[in-house]
Amino acid sequence: MSIGQSFSIAAWVVLIGVVSAWLYLSQGSNQNNATLPEIPTFTLTTMQDVAALNWVERAESAFAAGRITRPEGESALFFYQKMLLREPSNEPAKKGLKRVVGYLIQSAESALRQADLTAAQDLAGQALQIESNNRAASSVVSRVNRLATIRKLSEQAIVQMSAGNLTTPKNSNALQTYREILAHDPANPSALLGIESVAQRIATIAQTEAFAENHERAKKLIALAKEIAPNATGIAETEKLTLQWTDMVKDQAVKEDLLAATQALQQGFLVGVDSPEGFGALDYYRSALKKNPQSQAAEAGVRLVIDGLVERGWKFARADQTQAVRLMLDQAREAGAQAYQLAGLSKESAFLDRRARAREGYFEDVTAIRELSVRRQGSPVLPRNISRGWIELLFTVTEKGDVTDIQIVEASEVALEKPATTAVERWRFDPFLDEGRPIAVRSGVRFTFQS
Repeated sequence: MSIGQSFSIAAWVVLIGVVSAWLYLSQGSNQNNATLPEIPTFTLTTMQDVAALNWVERAESAFAAGRITRPEGESALFFYQKMLLREPSNEPAKKGLKRVVGYLIQSAESALRQADLTAAQDLAGQALQIESNNRAASSVVSRVNRLATIRKLSEQAIVQMSAGNLTTPKNSNALQTYREILAHDPANPSALLGIESVAQRIATIAQTEAFAENHERAKKLIALAKEIAPNATGIAETEKLTLQWTDMVKDQAVKEDLLAATQALQQGFLVGVDSPEGFGALDYYRSALKKNPQSQAAEAGVRLVIDGLVERGWKFARADQTQAVRLMLDQAREAGAQAYQLAGLSKESAFLDRRARAREGYFEDVTAIRELSVRRQGSPVLPRNISRGWIELLFTVTEKGDVTDIQIVEASEVALEKPATTAVERWRFDPFLDEGRPIAVRSGVRFTFQS
C-alpha cells in the first residue's frame, strides 16, 4: 500500500470517529434532556493576515515607547514601512506613517525654535525621505538653510569689522556683508545694528581727520556715513562737530583731549580699563569738559562712549557672556547713562543670570506642572503586590524639554520609587519660555494610587 493511500484511509477513519462521537453526544443529550454549552465561532485568519497584524502592533508599540525612527529595525517607521511593502493599501500602516511624518516635522520645528539647526535639518530630512513632497518639511529645510547662511555671514561681518574692513576692499567688507544678511532677512536686528556701527565708525574717523586739519577728507567721510545710515545714533552730532569743530574748541589743550579721545575710540578704548595706558575715550572727554564745561564736542563724546558701552553689552549678551554684560552695565552707569538707556540691556542681563543659574541647577522656585506644555506623558506601572499608595517627585525640564535630575521627595512605599522614576524619565515637554526663549525649570508631580 502506498503512503498516499495510508493517509487517505487514516483521514476517513478520523472523520468516521468524529461523526460517531457527534452522534453519540447528540443521543446522550437527548436522553438526558440537557443542553450543551454553545460552541464559539472562530474566524480563521491566514498567515499573511497574522503577519500584517503583528507588524502594525509592533509599530504602535515602538511609537508609544518613543522609538519613532530609530534604532533601525526596531522603530515605528520600520514596521509601518514593512507592512506597506507587504500590503500597500493597509490603512492602519498608512495612517501610522502619517503620524511618524507629523512627529518628525513637529520635532524639527521645536529644534528650529531652539536654534538647533543640525537637529532640525536631520528631522526634516527624515520626513522628506518618507514624503518627498511634504511642504512643511521642505519649509523647515529652507529656513534652516537661510538661518545657517545668516549665521555664517554674521560671523564673517564681525571678523571684517574687527579688521577695519568697513567699506573696503570691494566684495569683502562689513557693509556689504550686513546688506547681504538683510537680503535674506530684511528685519535682522544684528545686521541693522551692524550697518549703524559701520556708519558710526566712519563718522568717528571723519572727526579724527577734521582734528588733523584734513577737512575735505572729513567731509567725504561724513557724507559716506550719512549715506549708509542717516538716522544712526550720533551721526548728526558728529557731522556738526566735525564740520564746525574750530568754533567749539576754545584752546589747544581741549583740542588735544578731543583728538586723543577720538583716537581712543578708533582703537576701541572706550574706558580706561580697555587701554594699556589706563586712559580711554571717556577719560579724555571728561578732561576736556573740566577745561571747558561748555564743550559740546566733549558732551557728545561722552554720549558716544555710553552708546558704545551699551552696544558692547548687547554683543556680549548675544554671546552668552553674562559677567561681561554686567560689567558693561556698570561701566555705562559710571559713565552717566540714564535708566531708560539701560532698561533693555538690564532686562536681558537678568534673563541671562536666570538661565545661567538654571543651567547650573539653581532654581528660585518650582514651576507648577500645569504651566508646562506636555508632549509625551505616561503613568507608572505599579508592582503586582501594591494597589494603593502615593509618591512625590521633583525633576528638571531642560531647555529642550527633556526630564533630568529626578528627586524623590517622599513616598508611601519604597517599591513605588522605581516605576514612578521610570515613567517620569520618559516624559517630554515643550521648552518653557522666559522672555520668549527656552530656559530650564524645576517642576514636580505627585502620583496617588487607589485600588
